[in-house]
Amino acid sequence: MHIDQFKDLLEKYLDDRISPEERRQLADALEDPKYVQLLDETIYGELVARAYEGTPDEGIRQLIRQRLDQETSPVHTIRPRRYRWAVAAAILALVAGAWLWLQRPVKQPAAQQLMADAIPGTNKATLTLSDGSKITLDSAGNQVIRQGATAIHLQGGQLKYDAQNSPASVQYNILSTPRGGQFRITLPDGTQVWLNAASTLRYPTAFTGPERLVEVNGEAYFEVAGNANQPFRVKIKDAEVQVLGTSFNVNAYADEPTIQTTLLEGSIKLSAHNNQVLLKPGQQAILATNKEFHINEVNPNDAIAWKNGYFLFKNEGIESVMRTIARWYDVDVSYQGDVMKQRLGGTVSRYENLEDLLKTIELTKSLKFKIEGRRVTIMP
Repeated sequence: MHIDQFKDLLEKYLDDRISPEERRQLADALEDPKYVQLLDETIYGELVARAYEGTPDEGIRQLIRQRLDQETSPVHTIRPRRYRWAVAAAILALVAGAWLWLQRPVKQPAAQQLMADAIPGTNKATLTLSDGSKITLDSAGNQVIRQGATAIHLQGGQLKYDAQNSPASVQYNILSTPRGGQFRITLPDGTQVWLNAASTLRYPTAFTGPERLVEVNGEAYFEVAGNANQPFRVKIKDAEVQVLGTSFNVNAYADEPTIQTTLLEGSIKLSAHNNQVLLKPGQQAILATNKEFHINEVNPNDAIAWKNGYFLFKNEGIESVMRTIARWYDVDVSYQGDVMKQRLGGTVSRYENLEDLLKTIELTKSLKFKIEGRRVTIMP
């Protein structure tokens, strides 16, 4: 079972949306120390602990297992207790060197509750075929797009390529997400890519040569299908990632001062400006403007918080925070007065109402926000 599948099962269980078969799968997973560690160490552990407040960690796991055993029993008829929360439920603001933890439950807001001009992002993208034709993609509906010998399946906000025969010539497609959009794609070799807002992925409709080469602008998370005979390469601005089979995240937005590559599993080699580095799981390489790599030990799950549905900031400058928020909510940001020294940190759902998110930050009494249509002005 992949970790993402375990997380999905746990979220369904906590929200009372889990099927009997999924309950059995989750019960089996909780016997595996790897998933127990994930439950303890991540935000999922915080959410579970909140549901079983006052219960020791081992007691929590026992209670979950007992409930799962009862719920999967054919004679069990008790309706399970419901828990309602989303993945991230708090934002932490750092102002003048002090941390302020502001917690509140997060739920997917109803459309009528949202600002009409600044709602959270959704699954949407544009697929540009090799002949220049464009197809608008979203979460609604299913269809099959034929491109020569390749069938492209659109289902539930995801694209999946099925190369049925070897093509006579390689064609390149481009998947582009707008500001306020994200999308997931399965490439012809089985590699899965999650594309964040305001990003592009250029790739062939079939991998026929000695290597698999794609290009990314913006941010993407990769789970690369292993193939030792056909290395996988990702071009990102002035750098390149080389892998055989691994999971990693790249952040290479044009308006960001650095390129960040974070390795979750496997190993990768980064190359840029005649410099090369090898990354191990849990390491992040930052390519700065001086064209040198800086390696940091990190929690790799932090880098894919966006993929899992929430923002995560760690003592970041206000400009960096607002660039991220602006891409997802598709708003423009301006600044008035002396606010550039402010730094923020913490987690919050990407599906939070923008107005509510900004009001939460305002509780620090150090920043104020004015929203006019699609423009956010930040003031001291």
